[in-house]
Amino acid sequence: MLTLIEDNIRVFDLSLSGMRVVVPVDNRFLAATAVTALLAGAAAVTAVTPTATRFQSAEEAAEATRTLAGTAGLLENLSIDERIDHETCRATNILLNGPSIRPITRSLIERLPDHSVVALMHEPWMTLSGEVDIEACLEHDIPISAVNESHPLVGAREHHSALCLALLKDAEIPVEGADIALICDTPLSDTLEQGLRRAGAQVAVVAHANQIFEHDWRAILLAKRPHEEPRLRIQDLGWIAKNAPDATVVQYWGDVDRKAARYFELKVWPQRTPGKGQWGIPLDTLGPEPILQRITAGLKAAQSILAGMPTAPDSLAQTLTSTDVFNGD
Repeated sequence: MLTLIEDNIRVFDLSLSGMRVVVPVDNRFLAATAVTALLAGAAAVTAVTPTATRFQSAEEAAEATRTLAGTAGLLENLSIDERIDHETCRATNILLNGPSIRPITRSLIERLPDHSVVALMHEPWMTLSGEVDIEACLEHDIPISAVNESHPLVGAREHHSALCLALLKDAEIPVEGADIALICDTPLSDTLEQGLRRAGAQVAVVAHANQIFEHDWRAILLAKRPHEEPRLRIQDLGWIAKNAPDATVVQYWGDVDRKAARYFELKVWPQRTPGKGQWGIPLDTLGPEPILQRITAGLKAAQSILAGMPTAPDSLAQTLTSTDVFNGD
């Protein structure tokens, strides 16, 4: 892990010298956020542990983070907390968004100092309503940095294809020769379609479920940004049951009304809901490298925005505006 982290810091030319950084951690690869910032020269790092669930506790996340930092000899400038206090906010230069930190609310933003940035580890368009209080950031002149996943150093487009295929494998769907309807209206559409075709699938891309036509589909693959309501609701699932009753509905991104699916006797994968708004398969399925690249890219984008470097469509660092946030169809 330390070797991979050091390699990424070198490749991305990440330098956080003198900065104070707040990062999310967990008991798996996200524990590397704190060590990445420290190895990149951060003066102080606060690691925020997640709310306890049946899958992990705050103590497990803290221990994973502490162990990795201790191995690197970097415990001195590390603090681990279950939440961000106001004093920490007032001294933070980079607030890295993540599961244990979001939503990033007005009360946090208004306490950030002038030279600070809210940093995302994904593309601007992937931001969901309520994830960050954008209006508060605008009012307080706090930029929101984001990552261009198509940038050669990040390579996240390939990760999406690999994850999608891994999810279909988990669902026991042989992709080669399969007819798959992909419900997607986001920039991921081309990436997922090409990945499926390379694996031998026949793919039809539609923007909405009601565009699916009657056919012997092997899978209906959902890849739409989550919303307050499920992206496949009772009327959508009724349409799928009529036109593709034997297909497996596969949730890559965007929630499915599983109660309605059971009513129509449709098979849905994953069998258990991943959690509202979450991906159908975690990125760490592919091992540590994709997550470490995403972490380093998120911190590098924040470094670039803080330095006042200009952004362009093909640059790694992007900025988030209110027009990027998804509010519905």
